[in-house]
Amino acid sequence: MNFKKQIWLLIGFSTLLRMMVAGSLELGNDEAYYQGYALHLQWNYFDHPPMVALLIRLGTFNGFFHHEFFIRLGSILCAGISTYFIYQIGCRIRNESTGWIAALLYTTSFYTSIIAGTFILPDSPEVLFWVISMYLMIRIVQAPAQTQISCWFFILLGISAGLCIMSKVHGVFLWLGLFGFIIFHRRDLLKNPFLYLGLVISLIIISPIYFWNVQNHFITYTYQNNRVILWGKIPDAGRFLQQVLGSVFYCNPVNFVIYIISLIAILKRKVRSLPGYFTLLLWLSLPLILLLLWMSLFNDTLPHWSGPAYISIMLISALYLEQQYQKGVFPKAIKIAAFSFVAMACLGVFAIRSLPFRIGSHKPMQLGKGDITLDMVGWKDFAIKFDSLYRSDKKEGRMKPGAMIISDYWFPAGHLDHYIGQPFHINLRAVGPLNDIHHFAWLNQRRPLLKNGDDAYFIYPSNYYGPPKDSSINCFRIVDDPVIIPQFRMSKPVRNFVICRMHGFIASPPGPALP
Repeated sequence: MNFKKQIWLLIGFSTLLRMMVAGSLELGNDEAYYQGYALHLQWNYFDHPPMVALLIRLGTFNGFFHHEFFIRLGSILCAGISTYFIYQIGCRIRNESTGWIAALLYTTSFYTSIIAGTFILPDSPEVLFWVISMYLMIRIVQAPAQTQISCWFFILLGISAGLCIMSKVHGVFLWLGLFGFIIFHRRDLLKNPFLYLGLVISLIIISPIYFWNVQNHFITYTYQNNRVILWGKIPDAGRFLQQVLGSVFYCNPVNFVIYIISLIAILKRKVRSLPGYFTLLLWLSLPLILLLLWMSLFNDTLPHWSGPAYISIMLISALYLEQQYQKGVFPKAIKIAAFSFVAMACLGVFAIRSLPFRIGSHKPMQLGKGDITLDMVGWKDFAIKFDSLYRSDKKEGRMKPGAMIISDYWFPAGHLDHYIGQPFHINLRAVGPLNDIHHFAWLNQRRPLLKNGDDAYFIYPSNYYGPPKDSSINCFRIVDDPVIIPQFRMSKPVRNFVICRMHGFIASPPGPALP
């Protein structure tokens, strides 16, 4: 097989598939929220470092294009580049067929190919720089100590690992994994001064995170620390199982089975000629995976938090599968994984856009609750209908000119801002505690304040949350009965958008004030 030709065909085909998915679905909750990052660039944000905002700026050509395809374009480019580097790593740890199999496993993983490779999340640039950093580490441990080339790779590693951390703080596990490997397996590298130079370069690159938090009372660390408890609570088996099953699905269940079989084969010494730095791959995977599993016993965790750690497991599995390939048998599991990936990607797009039946709650004010397929569909149609209502209300005097939209949580505030506020030039202001509105607290500083006597719309979809809280209602003299705009899919109502007209803002209400 001409692997060099095949890898470019794989990158081309997978990129085309990602582009089709990216262009056919509306933004998810997280994506709509992160799109708000790119409106005004900062050195750091309430939830994450700034790399995802820069990636959105790049894909949208500095905000010139607003279509979902361009917002996600940076993620698609990152996935294509990462696939090539995974192939190169496989070539270096054994041969081209190993690289080819590793690239196939990477492409058929839902996490690396869809979640981080199609949708725009902090994971998108994180995975790219994680893979590049792995490639540089392999080059370092392969090169003789104190050679000029390994010194330059330390410098490049410092840059890449720093940018990975600037994408998502999980990137610190790159340095932790490398130092774990060096201390236990390659202490000679501790004598190389460029190792420490690379670490210093990373620290310089990530220093804006620290200085931004100094200016903002370390709000990022306060928020994250409140979310993470490592002991002192009764373990929750349900959360643990959710983390495990989520990881299985994100890896692609077929791939996950391959990972388990490969690790067992290696433990039983059925895999020949493992490279001496094989343990480096374990150091770059097991610490993060085990930490997240432990955290899931006491906290609500998300499976994609440990996603980058499974990239090393892909390479370990490629070593095992390549051995089967050399016996003249192309592993059927790879074909099954590829088929399942394409089938589930197409099925997912179909379910989101054209599912012919309803799922979730059927109660009118909770219609669609529990239906995850609603996150990426229906917002554009609702935006058009709301704009018509907005214009009619202004023309007929039901609402004062300049009435803004208010929302009390970061989602659906992200969707409302992206699909209504920005295109129709209607100001949106988030109200409520910082832990509820997140980055909108900073966006609020650039937006008009509600003035005494102003009117506003409070909008919420029936599948999330509910009517405005008393703290918001008490700030207005009159709140009309809600207007309901249903969302249909295949002629069936699947969700209601609830609109509350609120009149006469009170600048100094007796209860809690709006931020």
